[in-house]
Amino acid sequence: MIYAFGEVMMRLEAPQYQKLPQASSLLVSYSGTGVNVLSGLSHFGHETAMITKLPNNSLGAAAKSYLQSLGIQTGQSIYGGNTLGLYFLERGFGGRTSTVTYTDRSQSSFCTSQLDEFDLDSLDAASLIHFCGISLAVSAHTRKLTLAVARKAKERGLTISFDCNYRPKLWTNGYAEAQPVYEEMLRLADICFITEADAKLILGFKTTYLHKKEQIGDLLPRVAQTFHIQLIAGTIRAVKSVSEQTLIGFLVKDGSVTYSHMHHLHVLDRIGGGDGFASGVLHGLQTKMPPEEWIEFATSAGVLAHTTVGDSPVSTITDVLRLKQTLDLER
Repeated sequence: MIYAFGEVMMRLEAPQYQKLPQASSLLVSYSGTGVNVLSGLSHFGHETAMITKLPNNSLGAAAKSYLQSLGIQTGQSIYGGNTLGLYFLERGFGGRTSTVTYTDRSQSSFCTSQLDEFDLDSLDAASLIHFCGISLAVSAHTRKLTLAVARKAKERGLTISFDCNYRPKLWTNGYAEAQPVYEEMLRLADICFITEADAKLILGFKTTYLHKKEQIGDLLPRVAQTFHIQLIAGTIRAVKSVSEQTLIGFLVKDGSVTYSHMHHLHVLDRIGGGDGFASGVLHGLQTKMPPEEWIEFATSAGVLAHTTVGDSPVSTITDVLRLKQTLDLER
């Protein structure tokens, strides 16, 4: 069983690439980094469950139903309060980038939940639990709550997966505020999704190298050694436009870096692409793939997540392998 701990949000999207002032209706779905990663894993055949708190009303019922439709179990989730976190999406087109607007998430049912409300004995049923850096950023309360659950999971022997997922809008005092919190979480993590930019800007690591791959090879093995992290993964993205991009995945393990081939993306929906990659990495971990096969699978999973509507990846292993085989034939 694979768990994720974090907030479930409602996504409200202006349709047909409209900006919010133009829209007379909004498309509704439910999201969250944990939701997205578990969706990807459930579609790869893994048993998954979300630990969260949903409002005890029709919004909570709708979110629960949506999670279950993705194959995510909700028996470990709790209910109370009246508020679900919201975000509004204006999808970009051409040279206009996508825009996300958050409401006050700090008052949602999850973000006001208390540690003793959760049945943490249920952690014994899991082998791995995934956390997101956004939970560390929303408020001091969610920060304390997330770290407490991570410590409990570590004590029980679970593998801790952590996506840094730094969001500048959510940290009042920027990198200076985030650094000690991230360092505490990284000391608990066994697997981390982080880039060379995170290592420099959040953690304060220095390098004399100028090129991205050189910086990855220099910085990320040092991050792994400093915080005793078994595996680091991430992507290198180049953006030509909102819809035309390239993606390279990488794994850092035992001091060495393994890269995927470069993928050329035609992006339908950018949000959740990184979570698709993360689900591929965790699948490779669970199935003990060799590094070269592992990173190609994970990057292909991330690529496919960019081609489906909504935040949550829904591609199967067959879908990922088909894409990988197609790309192999083209090379």
